[in-house]
Amino acid sequence: MNKTESELKNPIVNVRIVLASLWISHFLLWSFGDMFSLLQETTEPLTDPIFLIIAPTTAIIQALMIISSLKGKAKYIRWANIIVSIVFLVFNIGYLADNSELWNYLLGTVYIIFNIMIMWHAWKWPKK
Repeated sequence: MNKTESELKNPIVNVRIVLASLWISHFLLWSFGDMFSLLQETTEPLTDPIFLIIAPTTAIIQALMIISSLKGKAKYIRWANIIVSIVFLVFNIGYLADNSELWNYLLGTVYIIFNIMIMWHAWKWPKK
């Protein structure tokens, strides 16, 4: 067996799958962060109307980005990924600025990394 036969092939992954995977990862970490922060503050239920609107809205947007990254028209989905990831990037930077716990910094940094990766892959979407 020669050297080239023993090497594994590294197939190119479709950008749609990459983007959907990044949104899924971002969403899972976002959900974990929300659950973890709620466990830190179990004294009272959440009743602030702003949070009761923002939390499900961000979850819905991320879920829609997962599906649309796989099924939408490329030219629209490319820009949707860039724009929505920029909005989430600003939101995540605000999240970092508003928290002082170490685990919040870790999660916030990873959120930002995922946002940048989403923007990068959408921006570099291959042309024909």
